[in-house]
Amino acid sequence: MVFSDIPTLRAAFTIQQGLDDAPSWTSVKQAIQEIAAVQIDTVSVVARSHHLTLRNRVKDYEQGHVWKALRERQVFETWAHACSVVPIEEYPYYWHNMQRDPTTYNSWYQKLYNEHRDLMDVVEARIRDEGPLGSRDFEDPSGKKRGGFWDWKPAKIALDLLWARGRIAVVERKNFQRVYDLTERVIPSKYLNQEVNRDLVWRFFLERSLECLVAATPKQILEYISLRNYALDYGAEQRPKNRTKIMEQLLAKLEQEDIVIRINVPQSKQQYYILTRQIPFLHRVQDRRYSSSRAWFLNPFDNLVWDRRRVKELFDMEIKLEAYVPPVKRQFGYYVIPILWKHNVIGRIDPKADRANNTLILRNVEVTLPQNQLTEAIESIREELQRFKDFHDLDQIRIEKAHPAKLKRSLTS
Repeated sequence: MVFSDIPTLRAAFTIQQGLDDAPSWTSVKQAIQEIAAVQIDTVSVVARSHHLTLRNRVKDYEQGHVWKALRERQVFETWAHACSVVPIEEYPYYWHNMQRDPTTYNSWYQKLYNEHRDLMDVVEARIRDEGPLGSRDFEDPSGKKRGGFWDWKPAKIALDLLWARGRIAVVERKNFQRVYDLTERVIPSKYLNQEVNRDLVWRFFLERSLECLVAATPKQILEYISLRNYALDYGAEQRPKNRTKIMEQLLAKLEQEDIVIRINVPQSKQQYYILTRQIPFLHRVQDRRYSSSRAWFLNPFDNLVWDRRRVKELFDMEIKLEAYVPPVKRQFGYYVIPILWKHNVIGRIDPKADRANNTLILRNVEVTLPQNQLTEAIESIREELQRFKDFHDLDQIRIEKAHPAKLKRSLTS
């Protein structure tokens, strides 16, 4: 058994995620290969989350780079950790989930599928005949004005179902809107036609998730790239009621094969596992005990904070997405961005890109450090604030509220 502690696991995780002294990778493709997936989200109070995730990991990243990688078939869009872009080479493994029997999904999905299955054929036929199309290329027969996530027109629902079933794929995004084509015209044939033993799918996703986490509990492994969907659901009659228990059984199997090993973490009540091949890396981190002096502004959908319970366990910090919370109930702000420094989450900001006034506004900023550490951290946070401003091509910074109050002056002086 390997012995470790929470600070070492925390440092190893952030380093593995490319968050050390500078962006770790030179291309979108390389970054996504290293962290398995980048989640796509629509909130645009500052740059959308996928751009912020990649900004921290790719040298000289610009917001069009991820869509260029999509057009060039370096990555493809699928349901990994929510809607994400993942390496194109991994398509054969994700294909298995796309082929699941619709009756194994929840009742809401089954209802949608049954109501729109005929329309799906019609929409697919149009794409086959006309080439790449998006939702805006289909009229809404109701004539009503629609808005909101749950008020899609029928054709948009049909497109989403076709995409989920692997019958069409996202060929590109225009103004953030998906454009679809037939899967065989999007996914390179060597990946589309590559056969993968179904019994190996769970193994691939388990090892992929654990590699990106470095060390994790069974529940944490399940959460990283939605392993529960790909590895553990083989049909309604076989769907496990306790996925964590199933994960423990799978890990035990890999233990017997010497692929994974348990970690003794005295500060935790949970059982952590690590891939045997990553033990030397963990030891290097433990022996070096180094801490990056650079501060990083993450985003609520960054891979590092996907699993809020893991964040609490490793970083002792509660992170809440409040964008969908009524304003009167928000505890901190609309779009809460954690601050990472020395491999620890030390605070948060609530930013807004005010394009009209060419200003980056911090509606709120908070750093939870004792005074002796705060003084050291301020310079790193100020530098990151400047980088964040420049990434958004803004000229000025305005801080509206800060805790402690001295931050308001210190970060803009």
